[in-house]
Amino acid sequence: MEKLTLLQFLVALLMSLGGLFLFIWAVLSGLFQDVEAIKYRAFRAEVEDNEPKDDA
Repeated sequence: MEKLTLLQFLVALLMSLGGLFLFIWAVLSGLFQDVEAIKYRAFRAEVEDNEPKDDA
């Protein structure tokens, strides 16, 4: 029972370290800079898709 608990703890620790390293990589590579621009690009793409097309 103790080995199973230790194994589960190690798996959880490795998963959390992986998430932390992924977050640090994203911050250092600049993925969290100017997030507002991405929002507006996605909004404009949706608006252009929903505009009616004039086929006449």
